[in-house]
Amino acid sequence: MKLLCVEYNEAGEVAYNVIGDNALLRNNDDFYIPAFATELSCVPQIVLRVGKIGKHVAERFAGRYYEEVGVGIRFYADNLERELLAASLSPTAAMAFDSSAAISPMKSLVDVSLGDMIFLFELNGESVLTRKVCEISQKPEKTLAAMSEYYMLKIGDFLFCGGVFRQRNLSIGDHLRVLLDGECLLDFQVK
Repeated sequence: MKLLCVEYNEAGEVAYNVIGDNALLRNNDDFYIPAFATELSCVPQIVLRVGKIGKHVAERFAGRYYEEVGVGIRFYADNLERELLAASLSPTAAMAFDSSAAISPMKSLVDVSLGDMIFLFELNGESVLTRKVCEISQKPEKTLAAMSEYYMLKIGDFLFCGGVFRQRNLSIGDHLRVLLDGECLLDFQVK
């Protein structure tokens, strides 16, 4: 199993990245800020579980490659990311460290349209981001098709579909929640 992630810059340009399963944070466990992260941010995301092996998948067929959806939050050590980029090095260590990708339980998409689902991110009880899945920066089907050009899709892989939104300046005690269609799937604290 691998985590396939789409990364956005502020202009909306995308890059694709694969990170190891060591990054998974499950069961609504609290996120502990690592010592090297003096500045922390996060990106709430829609997560798809791949249910079929595929390579070079056309966007029009991408919906056939997943049957489950959940939500996730990817954490970034902003200070480390800046240092690595300034040294012309890959910023992967700043975003693929242990427990840097919180993931919810998956929900079946049988008889449900992914595009119509409403995605909500709350920080400390306040709604910070609300949108329909069809309104995220790049449609999940386009992301899946693009990823399959670079990486073989395998059953059980997770596809993190993010966006340009990034919540910065997280600190100890922050309470994060992500809801999908009114159901709270992620609910934990930063420690």
